[in-house]
Amino acid sequence: MKIPLLCLLLAGGPLMAGAPETAPAFSWVDPADPAAAVFRQAGEQAISRIGNTLIFEVERSLADNGLTKTLEVVHLKNFVTPKTGPGQPRITAIRRTSLNLRNPANAPDAADRAALDRFNTTIQEGDVVPAVLIQRLASPGAPVEWRVYRPISTMPQCLKCHGPREDLAPEVREFLDHHYPADQATGYTPYQWRGVIRVSLAADEPTPAK
Repeated sequence: MKIPLLCLLLAGGPLMAGAPETAPAFSWVDPADPAAAVFRQAGEQAISRIGNTLIFEVERSLADNGLTKTLEVVHLKNFVTPKTGPGQPRITAIRRTSLNLRNPANAPDAADRAALDRFNTTIQEGDVVPAVLIQRLASPGAPVEWRVYRPISTMPQCLKCHGPREDLAPEVREFLDHHYPADQATGYTPYQWRGVIRVSLAADEPTPAK
């Protein structure tokens, strides 16, 4: 089935602004809900911008430096939280996660896992995969958090590090064995669902305490 395509980085290292957090209770929000429009727009724009930048940087590094050097650089990649314009929701975190982890630092929290399970069930049942999922998280006394999730899949160039393990170059297997001994992120085929990129946004109004 058709999944919006966005390639993960070769080595699957951190793509994160903000530390992993324990998620409060969440609720699902219809992406078509007008109340979610500003958050969906900001989240999707950030995901598209980041994804395009990552793909460009990986392809440029592969061309200029080769696979081994690209692995050494890309797996350490971190991102600064993008600045937001006046009147726009504030981006507080950018993460990627999966049901098949490479880097344990990217393990999903409860809300992330719910999004992953929802995408996975949709794919397994052959239904139309939603372009995004949206959650609203609230904790008493804390700003409301909105999360925008987009599914990502393996582009052909991703298979250099995510394809069948026996097909990986020896230097890639050696790198993964050294940095990610518990790696679960090989064995993929082109355009197979890989996981999600999630953007968290703050509404900046505290949830009233009960």
